[in-house]
Amino acid sequence: MIYLNVMREKKAKEQVDKKPRSIKPIDPKMMERIQGLRLMDDDFMTIVFSGDNKLTEFLLRILLERNDLTVKQSLTQKEKHNIFGRSVRLDILAVDTEGKQYNIEIQRADKGASERRARYNLSMIDSHSLQKNDDFSALPETYIIFITENDIYGEKEPIYKVKQNIETKRGKVFPFDNGVHTIYVNGAYAGEDAIGWLMHDFRESNTDKMHYAEIAERVRFHKQEDGEVSIVCRAFEEYGKEKAAEARKIERQAMAKKLIQNGSMTTEEIADIANLPLEQVQKLAEQLKQ
Repeated sequence: MIYLNVMREKKAKEQVDKKPRSIKPIDPKMMERIQGLRLMDDDFMTIVFSGDNKLTEFLLRILLERNDLTVKQSLTQKEKHNIFGRSVRLDILAVDTEGKQYNIEIQRADKGASERRARYNLSMIDSHSLQKNDDFSALPETYIIFITENDIYGEKEPIYKVKQNIETKRGKVFPFDNGVHTIYVNGAYAGEDAIGWLMHDFRESNTDKMHYAEIAERVRFHKQEDGEVSIVCRAFEEYGKEKAAEARKIERQAMAKKLIQNGSMTTEEIADIANLPLEQVQKLAEQLKQ
């Protein structure tokens, strides 16, 4: 995965002695693209926040309006595997000194921040939070936070907090506290307050126009320092390769579907021609029968 490679490269870079070295020239078009990146671009945001406990702590303190929160670990592009189905890759997964967990996701497309996406992220985090014989009470308090580019609920609020309640037939309502906090942050919010300034900085590509020096400093570092710019370039180059590979895979699957529908070949022959695993072709064949 590109971000694992990026992190390995960063670690290797830190271990190299400070001595003159040649820097590979950066394509001007790539440099222009990098200068236009914003934290609202999740690929760039995860590079900026990667392993930076203090910056993640700064972000969470503003979003949750807490000055007592201390982050002890912050990971980006953390993959949670599911051997029975779909895995997920989390933009940021942080843990504070009290053991509480925070999943922060950037979503530019509204559908990417659906309520069921929040449910699935939580389920994958929970499934990796307990050991075999742990009691369910050991599940940590968990925050699922989506920062969305648009105001997906249309109420012009800076933050939407999801509350769970128990209702009785007599009309009594009281909280259902299972330790889950789901929060949607309106990335389009432009109020003159802490969250408004924060969202401005997430939308802004020019660090000189940012409100928070803590954020501007880190973004500038990744855009102006030769070594860090090289890492960002490498990430986008590898991302482009992954996207191309994914496109080729989709094309091969489309070819396999046509051959299956034609009905003149065995699944083994189709797998060989389409360059796909036999199991995948068999699964496609089953799906087409439904």
